Amino acid sequence: MDTPNFFTFSSDPGWRSFVAIVIYALVLLVIGSYAFILLIDPYDNLSYSPDLERQPVDEIQRLFHPALARKAQFDSAIIGNSNIRLLQPQQLNALLEGDFVNLGMDAASSWEQQRMFNVFVHGREKVNNVIFGLDYLWCYTEYADEKFVGANTVEGFPEWLFDERKDNDFPPLNLQTLEHAWLQLLAVTGAWVSPYGTDGYHVFTGPMSEYNLDKARQNIYGSLSPRKKAAVVPPVKLSEKARRNLISPALKRLQAMMDELPAETKKVLIFTPYHRYYQAEPGSRREIIWHDCKQHVAKLAQEYENAYVIDFMIDSSITSEDNNYWDYKHYNVEVAKLLGELIAQVVEQGTDDSRYRVLHPESF
Repeated sequence: MDTPNFFTFSSDPGWRSFVAIVIYALVLLVIGSYAFILLIDPYDNLSYSPDLERQPVDEIQRLFHPALARKAQFDSAIIGNSNIRLLQPQQLNALLEGDFVNLGMDAASSWEQQRMFNVFVHGREKVNNVIFGLDYLWCYTEYADEKFVGANTVEGFPEWLFDERKDNDFPPLNLQTLEHAWLQLLAVTGAWVSPYGTDGYHVFTGPMSEYNLDKARQNIYGSLSPRKKAAVVPPVKLSEKARRNLISPALKRLQAMMDELPAETKKVLIFTPYHRYYQAEPGSRREIIWHDCKQHVAKLAQEYENAYVIDFMIDSSITSEDNNYWDYKHYNVEVAKLLGELIAQVVEQGTDDSRYRVLHPESF
């Protein structure tokens, strides 16, 4: 019995017709899938797509927050990484008289934060408030030139969503984009409610019903029992030249962003409240870095009208309570609400409080 081979099948008219049908079907499937993506425009980035009430449908802020940053309805923004993502726009709207959008991105470098800020301010006639969340990425020199930190890579940063070019706005054709288009369709038709807010707000830490103090302490201390922070003895001493070299070049990005804002804009720079145990050890090199960084930011802010520097990264009733935190730097929603109130307290009333320091050059 003769064994069939490829050439036997390929010469058969029925086989050739079947192959042609499969190829045509695959081509139509690809074309149809991409047409569906362009029609739904899941990232709200195409100028000619239908006017739909799109919203974030995934937790990937780099894909969905650029569209929020461009929305004309917002006149105020929160810029930073995960340390400020729990600040609530609706709360701040009433406290600071603005229409806020939270543009925080997980593990965002200072470079990425500046890119998001640029998207927000580009072509915007009015900016009422901008809150900047400052942490180690702004103060440690080794991260100043890093475009991506943590789990982020150049492949994970969608340049086409952040630039102002129109010739590269087409989203990629892949399973992720197709999934996002499908979820966007469900969202705009009301068949599914996205948990991600149209003002950028999302409780990414999880509900407090799932909070576990033992797990939080393990994340904070590396043990189930609280530990005391040991001072460095003898304390580290550095020359003036060495200390100047510790000022992070990333702060030039902060200055560039401040330069973009009108004088009447309220510019609020907050050092986010790390848990006390994770703050710098007394007498350490890290303590010098933080001291000088805060001083530099205070001097920088003095050059601008309506600029406020609020230091929550101190030993306080906020940072000393373990049950305020999920880990060493991510606080809970109640602390976030309190931070909003305290920020407004400084900006609107100029009130002092033991839970923060308002920084001026003379504070040091």
